[in-house]
Amino acid sequence: MNLLRGLLLFAGLFLCLLPTSSVSAQSFDFYPGAKYDPSIPTLKQAVGHDWGEKITMHHEATVYINALQQAASSRLKVIKYAETWEGKSLNVLVIGSPSNIARIEEIKTGMQKLADPRRISQEDANSLINSLPSLVWLICGVHGNEISSVDAGLLTAYHLLAARNDELVETAMKNAVVLIDPMQNPDGRDRFINYFRQNVGRFPDADLQAAEHNEVWPSGRVNHYLFDMNRDWFAQTQPETRGRTRFYLEWFPQVVADLHEMGTNNTYYFAPPALPWNPNLTKTQLDWLAKFGRNNASWFDRFRFDYFTRENYDSFYPGYGEGWPLFHGSIGMTYEQASVRGLIARRDDESMMHYRDSVQHHFIASLSTVENTAKNREGLLRYFYDYRRSAVEEGKNEKVKEFIITPGTDPNRAARLAAMLMNSGIEVRRADAAFSNSKTRDYFEGNQQSRDFPAGTYIVSLAQPAKRLAKTLMDKQTEQDKEFLEEQRRRNKLRRSEEFYDVTAWSLPLLFDVPCFVAEQSSNVQTSLLKDLPKPAGQMHGAQAQLAYIIPWGTQTAASALADLFRQDVRVHSSDKAFRLNGANFPAGTLIVKVKDNPVNLYDRVTKLVSDYGVDVYSTDSSWVDDGPNFGSANVKFLPKPRIALAYNTPTSVNSAGWVRYLIEQRYGYPVTTIRAEQLRSADLTKYNVLILPDTFAGYTQQVGDGAALRDWVQKGGVLIGLAGATNWLADEKVNLLPTKREKRFKEEEKGEKKEKSAKDQPVKDPAKDLPKEQKTDQGRDPVEKAIEPSDEYPSSTPGAIVRVKVDRTHWLGFGYGETTTVLIDSNRIYTLLKLDKGSNVAIYMPEDKMLVSGFMWEDSKKQLPNKAYLMYAQSGRGHVIGFAEDPNYRAFMEGLNVMMLNAVFLGPGH
Repeated sequence: MNLLRGLLLFAGLFLCLLPTSSVSAQSFDFYPGAKYDPSIPTLKQAVGHDWGEKITMHHEATVYINALQQAASSRLKVIKYAETWEGKSLNVLVIGSPSNIARIEEIKTGMQKLADPRRISQEDANSLINSLPSLVWLICGVHGNEISSVDAGLLTAYHLLAARNDELVETAMKNAVVLIDPMQNPDGRDRFINYFRQNVGRFPDADLQAAEHNEVWPSGRVNHYLFDMNRDWFAQTQPETRGRTRFYLEWFPQVVADLHEMGTNNTYYFAPPALPWNPNLTKTQLDWLAKFGRNNASWFDRFRFDYFTRENYDSFYPGYGEGWPLFHGSIGMTYEQASVRGLIARRDDESMMHYRDSVQHHFIASLSTVENTAKNREGLLRYFYDYRRSAVEEGKNEKVKEFIITPGTDPNRAARLAAMLMNSGIEVRRADAAFSNSKTRDYFEGNQQSRDFPAGTYIVSLAQPAKRLAKTLMDKQTEQDKEFLEEQRRRNKLRRSEEFYDVTAWSLPLLFDVPCFVAEQSSNVQTSLLKDLPKPAGQMHGAQAQLAYIIPWGTQTAASALADLFRQDVRVHSSDKAFRLNGANFPAGTLIVKVKDNPVNLYDRVTKLVSDYGVDVYSTDSSWVDDGPNFGSANVKFLPKPRIALAYNTPTSVNSAGWVRYLIEQRYGYPVTTIRAEQLRSADLTKYNVLILPDTFAGYTQQVGDGAALRDWVQKGGVLIGLAGATNWLADEKVNLLPTKREKRFKEEEKGEKKEKSAKDQPVKDPAKDLPKEQKTDQGRDPVEKAIEPSDEYPSSTPGAIVRVKVDRTHWLGFGYGETTTVLIDSNRIYTLLKLDKGSNVAIYMPEDKMLVSGFMWEDSKKQLPNKAYLMYAQSGRGHVIGFAEDPNYRAFMEGLNVMMLNAVFLGPGH
């Protein structure tokens, strides 16, 4: 007996000493006074821990969702809307009364009718508004390391299904249907939780310096391909985002709340948002946002939770999780909770915050949102219908009636733009015949004139329910509030951090670099409304060749075809000069696939390229050219198969590494080997002929020293590509792989000194002498202001503006481009031009009067950036060093720069 008692005591002590990695939450009352139906399982009953006790992983959430569905099948429908790259399911919980769940398809159809007022009469709309529930969609955890909203979403679902005698729940079930996406980014979330569980000890540590609070690269914020999916809603590059937008366009919820986390020392943020307010949104939406904010405030006051509004988080960029739905007519809101990034955190004010606290805050905000949606059922439905109806009317009365997208030199890229618009619920029509429009302006010159357009041209009319989203995505410029910009100028003058939350330009025709025209009258032509996404269209010109197949270069589909040929080990050549053959003109870069030394079924393979990618292929039995180099010329280069290495992990920018990997692997279907940057100094780089260094904030010196190993590899024939901040490292005088320099901010004194030197012995003249009084004030600066100005600083950082660059089309890096193209600047990097004996400036920023196309740029940068280098090239031994001043793969939506990036990757090894 004593032995047994001793063993039990030992076992108890042993269990007590085991790491628990949890904080007890059983005694924590998330909703004081609530009584719950015991037939509805709690999280602990399903997976073994309570809300706020541990951080719930994806597989645990899946178990719990299934348990809820089994226990409340008449009130809960679970819809799988997508899968992540890593194969995890993405689900929405649809919660409502038994009667509403039974007619859920009818409700969905009714919402689709309200979303298009052209399809129904006012009487039918009134009938739908009287009979339909309002819909609220809670979307949680798009950033995987913003952890509390997921458990709050599961807790909200439990409360709505299990609470007894709860007036809020009863009203919600009567008047609303609640949609909960409890986990938008399970790949990132599980990455965070795995890191946390590997680093937490027996006792969770409140010190924010503790390892458990500080993730390693790439963090759980991003998805598998390292994208910030809260910026992806209109680009829709990721399967998770595409699934969510499809779901939205099926349901059209009137209210969308996107639940996030922010820094630990903050409190809680909810709408109304900060400036700038996108001018395509309406005052009525602002009024509704204030109404939801006041309701949230009353709940937070009741629970004595601190909060703030109208600061930090704006509703300007249309790619946010709250922003994109706003333009469709939803009341879209971002909610931000101070993050524990673990289970407990000590804040700067010496208070302790537990994970369960952050879960509760999001839970209460969610209930408040559900309550306000249910109480305002009719008002929200009528508002939503009126929003969509007024959008159509606005479109009819706008000065600009439609946008016209022509096929241009890359018809399949124009088709991709049309598809992107369609995926955002925007109507696109295609002209059945050629037509003219006498009131059109192009994007750059702005001169109105009559123009002719071919059949197949895409037309985006603004007289449609999605007008406001279409306009903000297609407009050349979206203006910001004057009050906001004045405040930013004041802050910039004082060298304080500016408050631009995101990029200030995103015009899709500019991102795609496709010909687009603004029409002030509707085109008089028969059109077809596109129901299915336009497919790439190509043609096989000629029969089976005896000599070669020719693929004109410069299109995205040609790049896809080349990647496919490389994967098949087909030998490919490329002409460095344009040529004319069999009466057809072929541009520089054109691919030549010779029959000799290639597989016997080459014809079948290239024919398949036509159907798979929509590429144009020409067969030829003769190599006699009417103009340009023959196939045996030294100007026709063999293209070795690229063996691509990508620097990964610290110090690379997480997003930049993900964007370029996604672009090459997924968009163009070619393999990439990721190598930790710290291994580059000792890695066997002879296995690779292309090495990409993504953007970096810290440089690569700590990982590869002065770059001697890379320099040796380049001189033996390697192609080294630096993106954005990596180019700064390549240009560092200690590394000296790229003969350029990053410029410091231009000073007026420097300008004066240069003028003084060049004007020696000239009489000195007072520059302010003969100027009007108001100009004298500018010329004669405040001496205090001048005295305190930093003497050594970089230019002001451009907050995501689109500018034009001039392209050297004779250089292989510029193949496939016209005289100019558009790029996005999101930094303060300015590089000097390379001297003629040191390299080539393949793309140069245009002069000041032609450079800025869209977005905001500071005056000092606007004056200093023109005629500086964007794309730089230097030969080193048998290899190449290539530097992009900015990331050409930004968010994978810079479609117009794909070919330039792939010129470096695919054509580089052949030169």
